[in-house]
Amino acid sequence: MSAFTQEDRSLLADSLNRFVEEAYGAERRFAILKSDDGFGRQEWATYGELGWLGVAIAEAHGGSGGGLAELAVLMRAAGRGLLMEPLLPTLIQAAGALCDGGSAEQRALWLPAIAEGRAIIAFAQDDGAQDTGPVTASVDGDGYILSGQRGFVLYGASADRIIVKADLAGDTALFLVAPDAPGVSLAQARSIDDRPVCDLSLDKVRVTAGDRLPGGNAGLLDRLDQMAALAVCAEAVGAMEMANRLTLDYLKTRTQFGTTIGSFQVPQHRMVDMTLAAQEAAAITWAAIGAASIQAPDAPLLTAAAKARSAAAARLIGEQSIQLHGGIGMTEEYVIGHYYRRLMLLETLFGGAGWHLDRLGGWTAAGMTEGYM
Repeated sequence: MSAFTQEDRSLLADSLNRFVEEAYGAERRFAILKSDDGFGRQEWATYGELGWLGVAIAEAHGGSGGGLAELAVLMRAAGRGLLMEPLLPTLIQAAGALCDGGSAEQRALWLPAIAEGRAIIAFAQDDGAQDTGPVTASVDGDGYILSGQRGFVLYGASADRIIVKADLAGDTALFLVAPDAPGVSLAQARSIDDRPVCDLSLDKVRVTAGDRLPGGNAGLLDRLDQMAALAVCAEAVGAMEMANRLTLDYLKTRTQFGTTIGSFQVPQHRMVDMTLAAQEAAAITWAAIGAASIQAPDAPLLTAAAKARSAAAARLIGEQSIQLHGGIGMTEEYVIGHYYRRLMLLETLFGGAGWHLDRLGGWTAAGMTEGYM
């Protein structure tokens, strides 16, 4: 159970939103986009100093003892501010894997480093909806040999370690791999919303027995996928809220034919649709997060419903916000285009609307509710 109260979450949200408004403005964000890392090293350290990176890490490892609800507060703020730092792979996937599947030594080494902002860990696996094929692992003396490829590894080139999902004699296994280890190749790029990503290639990479997460199995990955999908939903909620606010402000100030364009019926109707879409996505997202936090039987169904609803809402709001802004919305200097691109990525991460609706339909037809994947 989380050590946070509702008042604690409100205070966390207030502090995050103040930071976004006061210290993560457009000028700072554009400077971060142009940096080699593609995210703010200074900001990452600041998040650690303020305790945000440890909200879901146990107090014994330097965290605050929170859980998914607190991570959702953080991810919502990340969406509102278009934060570029590696919150999703490091806090949701990697820290989650270490907390539930890591050895005592691995947790003692990496969790305090993550909480303090001293470490970044990436995560390399298929996201459930897009399987890139297996990375294989084989026993080699007192260690293992890894070979294979993984695409779209967020922040892989900047990570201290990459947790890699591999097939080990028919079983799922997770390994900590150093990005500079012999046999590791990284092809770097940027995602549609400018986040640093890479394609990971492993050519007979040797890791030690201590690099394997002893509890890294298929069940753990199912739980991590569920958490990551909900974190993406929370981030999308924040981004949709800001896209709607910016669009409404623009409609109130942009004039045409001697009056503000917000006085016309068509923009008003579109704005209503966008507002309702964001509210619906938020409602199902918080319901799913609440269910997942207590491991309710219907949590997998609610998670799929939340991702389907938020993905559809992200597309609607992203496209309509650009259309209502007109040509200025497509310029690099105007921030609404950056919200559009963030929403387009969040729409597809961990499955789009159609993929999750298919899963919901399959569950309903079969009468199944257990298991996320």
